[in-house]
Amino acid sequence: MKRWYAAACKPQQDERAELNLAAQGFEVLRPLAKLRKRRRGKVCTVIESLFPRYLFIHLDDEGENWAPIRSTRGIAGLVRFGGRAVAVPGRMMHDIRCRLQGTDCCVDLTGQNTIAPGARVTIHDGPFTGHEAIFQATKGEDRVVVLLNIMQQTQRITLQETAIAQ
Repeated sequence: MKRWYAAACKPQQDERAELNLAAQGFEVLRPLAKLRKRRRGKVCTVIESLFPRYLFIHLDDEGENWAPIRSTRGIAGLVRFGGRAVAVPGRMMHDIRCRLQGTDCCVDLTGQNTIAPGARVTIHDGPFTGHEAIFQATKGEDRVVVLLNIMQQTQRITLQETAIAQ
């Protein structure tokens, strides 16, 4: 019976492991995530593994030869508990596959702002780190406007979207 198993990859070799396993005829799933990250002072959108250093392989636990997996470039080994490879629960794999959007196996985690106006947020980057503010609005692609109480007066401040958390 075919089941999904998790495989651990060597550092920074998720994509290499996926390509090499697929070239050997294995069915592989490496969910990707679209994220917003700061690079050289600018926020940009990048695509990375949803589970860094892990991917999933669909294997037959009875008739398939698993030996080539151990020597595949980029693979550190199958995830094991008590020395035995354990299948990922079917419900979990179903949930992961439902989250994937389109054919690119990518989950959008770009953080489309879901904070409601009036919600309390905490600033965790910049000169106002640790202060609480009230979210007011989104301004542009990667900036937000918050209301911050400074010296008994409410000030309207524009910050990077990544500088606040709810």
